Amino acid sequence: MKFKLLSLSLFSISAISPFLISSFTNQAMAGCVAVDVSTQVAVDRSSQRNQRNEVSQNFAPNCDGGRVRSRASQYCNSDGRCEQYRRSEQNVTGNGNRRGGPNIGIKVHVPVHVTKPSIGR
Repeated sequence: MKFKLLSLSLFSISAISPFLISSFTNQAMAGCVAVDVSTQVAVDRSSQRNQRNEVSQNFAPNCDGGRVRSRASQYCNSDGRCEQYRRSEQNVTGNGNRRGGPNIGIKVHVPVHVTKPSIGR
C-alpha cells in the first residue's frame, strides 16, 4: 500500500512539475523586433565592388510587442560598372506597455560581386 501511495505521489509531482518550474524561471521576452534582409548582386567588368546598404532601425520609447520586417533584392548585369545603393528606415512603435526585454534589431546584408571575364580581341 505504501508503494502505491509513493508511486502516485511521484507521478503527481512529475505531472505538475513543468508548471511549477516555469513559474519560478524567467521567460525570454523581447520589447520590439525589427528585421531587415537585403541582397545585392552585381555582375560587371569592374574589379571593384560598389554596393552600399544603409539601414536604420528606430524603436519608440517603451516599445513592446511591435515588429517590422523588410526584404529587398537588387540585381545588376552590365558590360560597364554596376552601382547599387539601398537605404531603408524602419520605425517600430508597438503598444507602449513595456513588459518585455530589450529591443532586437537584426540586419542581414548579402553583397555578391562577380567580375565578368575580359574578352580578348
